Amino acid sequence: MKTLKQFADEINKCVLCGTCRSVCPTFGVVQREPASARGKVALCGAYLNKEIELSDVFIKQMNECVQCMACKTACPNDVNVPDIILAARAEVAKERGLPFAKSFIFKNILDSERFMPAAMKFASKLQGLLFKGVPEESGLHRRFPLPLIDEMRLVPQLAERFFLEARSQKPEDIGNIPLPTPSTPLPPPAGDRRSQKSEVRSQNNNSRPRIGFFAGCLINYMLPNIGEACLKVLERAGASVIVPLDQHCCGMPVLGNGDIETAKSLALKNLEAFEKYELDYITTACATCGDGLKRRFKELLGDEYPERVNAFSSKVRDITELLVNELQISTPNSQLPTPNSIVTYHDPCHLRRGQGIADEPRELIEMSGAKLKEMSHPCRCCGLGGSFNITNYDFSMEINRSKAEDIKNTGADIVATACPGCMIQIKDGLHRLGADTKVVHVVELLLHSPSP
Repeated sequence: MKTLKQFADEINKCVLCGTCRSVCPTFGVVQREPASARGKVALCGAYLNKEIELSDVFIKQMNECVQCMACKTACPNDVNVPDIILAARAEVAKERGLPFAKSFIFKNILDSERFMPAAMKFASKLQGLLFKGVPEESGLHRRFPLPLIDEMRLVPQLAERFFLEARSQKPEDIGNIPLPTPSTPLPPPAGDRRSQKSEVRSQNNNSRPRIGFFAGCLINYMLPNIGEACLKVLERAGASVIVPLDQHCCGMPVLGNGDIETAKSLALKNLEAFEKYELDYITTACATCGDGLKRRFKELLGDEYPERVNAFSSKVRDITELLVNELQISTPNSQLPTPNSIVTYHDPCHLRRGQGIADEPRELIEMSGAKLKEMSHPCRCCGLGGSFNITNYDFSMEINRSKAEDIKNTGADIVATACPGCMIQIKDGLHRLGADTKVVHVVELLLHSPSP
């Protein structure tokens, strides 16, 4: 990863034209110059020139960014503002350190193969005491005041059984294992779960494309139904799917907070988890994870492991990209669940701007038999911004309000997207408006029962 000092020439490319102000969601809410992309670039330049220090005000401005990348797309000089801001956050973490709670969670829980699942399992057992259900919206409200949890916030419910946990407990789903190659060890017998490192779902056919599935934290712990839908659709498409059980968080939340070393550790662990298998592709149904696996892993590990990380990242495809471009699925409309439904689509920032993927999700929607109705601004940021939604909830929901209103104004029955994080944020925003629009992942539209 480049340091802030290494971005000095990039910072100097900014001519302060202000084009970014018209697309910056944080500036759109507060209308203050330091909240804009050019304001943040100017602050970074002043810091490098020793005109200002790493003050609390500087840190606040760097943290008030949702990393939507709209500024970079709009900039006539192609100034890489999102990466400048990430470098500034890394500078802050290096000079001041992370807050204790974040440091402890990142280094001792998120980066642990044992403690992360254990901590989430404990939280899933505890959630009934702290939260009450909102059944009609598949979410939770707090029962009494809690830190960082707004009274009206629709909190996503942790799954009773996590996606990867279910994979390790379902030996009946492991079909005839493909013929092993030197880099593809056979999984142990179904009764031996201590050393099993993957679930393999396939038939004995070497002509089938071999796909590694990366779940990501939100699918694993909160929305396993999306992971299950992906496996079913991939199998229908004729793929042999391998789910490494020792995969970790992609590390993008950690990177977004400036903890480069932990992000590198997580990236390397995921590299090791997937490279054991001779895969044709690696896919994920999370736009943020996909952007991280494709792009950020190269920045984190490229200097130390250039061949390994290039081999890994070159195989990564978003699930919508994989289905349309590589597997070229074509499903008859008559078999699908949503004929006559009106669906609008939200472009996740990390998919459209980060990976350049916009058409493929829309093709899948049309393939489902639903009628696609575009909102006025489908690629406007939903305001999630990773941990920004946690530390700046009211700010985040102010950004989201325009998105929720845009969705409601379409009159659509369903809003589909390709990012679990966006799904959670949009569902919260629609809840605030009192809209009953169903929120689903695009892949769920290809099955008979999209989740509520």
